[in-house]
Amino acid sequence: MRGWKWGLAVATAAMMLGIFGGKGEAAPARRAPSPAEQYGMEEADRDDGLLQDVVLGTHNDERSRWGLTPLAWDRTLAADAARYARQMARTNIFAHSSRATRAVPSGENLWMGSRGLYDYEVMVGAFLNERRYFRRAGKMPNFSTTGRWQDVAHYTQIIWRGTRSVGCALAEGRSFDYLVCRYYPAGNMFGMGPLDAAPVLAGGEE
Repeated sequence: MRGWKWGLAVATAAMMLGIFGGKGEAAPARRAPSPAEQYGMEEADRDDGLLQDVVLGTHNDERSRWGLTPLAWDRTLAADAARYARQMARTNIFAHSSRATRAVPSGENLWMGSRGLYDYEVMVGAFLNERRYFRRAGKMPNFSTTGRWQDVAHYTQIIWRGTRSVGCALAEGRSFDYLVCRYYPAGNMFGMGPLDAAPVLAGGEE
């Protein structure tokens, strides 16, 4: 929910006991309560259009701080992100995808949190909170004040000058939500900083 401190909140799903009917058959199992229901809270709003609005709004507001070109929404990236988000929700394995499995060569930001508890602003806000570790003059992999580039890599992907489009999707697992955002062209290139001039691509375009 809005206002909660970002982080993973591990919730244990309640086990539901079967109730037998008059004919000796087990009644259909009831759906396990969501973490929000367990905590007596309202579930966060979920809508693809809302997700797109929040992602573009937050990403482009941040990019404007650095005088960068706004990102456009890419449906192909969003569809590819949805496929991988569903895979994580099904397997309950939270890890970056192999670059070889991505339909479009792209960068990737991931988020995971208790199902239904967090709104989209909190999810993307987790990426943006990494700004506090960002070393503006640094180059990949030395652009984090912590000494670990992974501590700032979600943020640097968002403000990577050469990135032009983004597509995100959320999938619900039994206990957790999984957010996947894909970026094209990918950022976090070794030896470069996010605010460096983008390399010239074939055809003379940035």
